Amino acid sequence: MGWGRVIKSGCAGMCCLIPMAYISFRYLNLTEGVTGGLIANIDDAIATLTSSLGIGGLFIQLIAGAAIGAVLIFLFPIHWCLFYRPDDVMLIVAVTIPWILCCAITSGLFAHSPRGGVHTSLSIGIGYAIILSLVYIILAVVIPLGLGSAILDGLLLGLTDLPYLVAVLTAILEGTLVGAVFGAFVGSLKYKSKGGKKKKVKVKAKDEAIEPGEIFPRETIEDETSTPTSDFCKNCGAKLTVEDLFCTNCGAKK
Repeated sequence: MGWGRVIKSGCAGMCCLIPMAYISFRYLNLTEGVTGGLIANIDDAIATLTSSLGIGGLFIQLIAGAAIGAVLIFLFPIHWCLFYRPDDVMLIVAVTIPWILCCAITSGLFAHSPRGGVHTSLSIGIGYAIILSLVYIILAVVIPLGLGSAILDGLLLGLTDLPYLVAVLTAILEGTLVGAVFGAFVGSLKYKSKGGKKKKVKVKAKDEAIEPGEIFPRETIEDETSTPTSDFCKNCGAKLTVEDLFCTNCGAKK
């Protein structure tokens, strides 16, 4: 899998993760699980606020739900769910299912081997790690006195007991590794189906006919018009041809 294909699949996978995050937000109660039930039915609240906007309101619901789901997936690592919500199975599923679906779908589109599935999944995580790290650096530079990075670190320490970069990079790494398992599995399925095809070998029919009872085909008989063999005189041993009836040397009959 070339670098160009890896980058292309990574960009496609990064786009694919956003709608997968909406699934967790809308149908798996991701917000309620992360906050321990403190914030619930936020999707219904957004729908109520935008119901009067028609199609535009539906579009806002999709964008807002996907954005909130993606932010929660990036901020809360899988190990945090296991440590602080070990009994909430649906929360663990809600955090991991976007990575699994994203890596599996992207690997199904771009990968053709288990190795390609792993590379595709890792490229998704690396892309998001770069983007979210740049956000932290930009806020630290733009907002004076380091207040931007301090706000992010304080917020994440209160939510996950981890500073921003550690929480985000850990969440991406864990999600990517889980997704890479399924990406490699999908890549192995495509690899087997591609390598399992048997090549058809066309055998040209021989021109020679084989009669029943013959082991080898008959060879072509030489043309009867070929040059006849020479003969010799029995009397003097002179060389004669087939047309000679008498010896040209001694005159004896052949």
